[in-house]
Amino acid sequence: MHLTAYSLFSWLLNGGNQKDGFLPAAFPFLVAMLGLSLWYLFLKARKPMAPLPPGPLGLPIVGYLPFLGFDNLHLVFTELAGVYGPIYKLWLGNKLIVVISSPSLVKEVVRDNDIAFSERESPIAAQIITFGTNDIAFDSYSSPSWKHKRKILASDMLSSANLNACYDLRREKVMEMVGDVYENV
Repeated sequence: MHLTAYSLFSWLLNGGNQKDGFLPAAFPFLVAMLGLSLWYLFLKARKPMAPLPPGPLGLPIVGYLPFLGFDNLHLVFTELAGVYGPIYKLWLGNKLIVVISSPSLVKEVVRDNDIAFSERESPIAAQIITFGTNDIAFDSYSSPSWKHKRKILASDMLSSANLNACYDLRREKVMEMVGDVYENV
């Protein structure tokens, strides 16, 4: 069958009264999907990616989310660590997540290389709750405001006098939480 632009769109010129109208109706959609797919692959090929640890393959749009099983998420992560090692990657939607499950690697990342790993993207929920990451937990590590907030936290809020003043309240809350855990187990 010889298809030309006229034969594909002749159904439109004839008022759409053609019996075999599915192909002409689907053609613009198929061309658009092909164009978007090629554009996505072109952009992905242009962006050089750093070498990443191994990890499971996910689905194109949702990544590995459907396979996580949110009831026992820690068991899924333990199983994946057994397959891929103590450090592996996961695609959760379009976000790349690197999971570290070894205490020695966590120590290396959090304590030894904290500056290199401190500048990461904040989740949308954190940006909303903290009014644009305007707090000590999600603010940029290198910003002067973060250093000022950390100084206030260390000198005023976490001073020995303040910690001793709320010792009884902390002890009471810990006992309540332990009691709740004991009742629910």
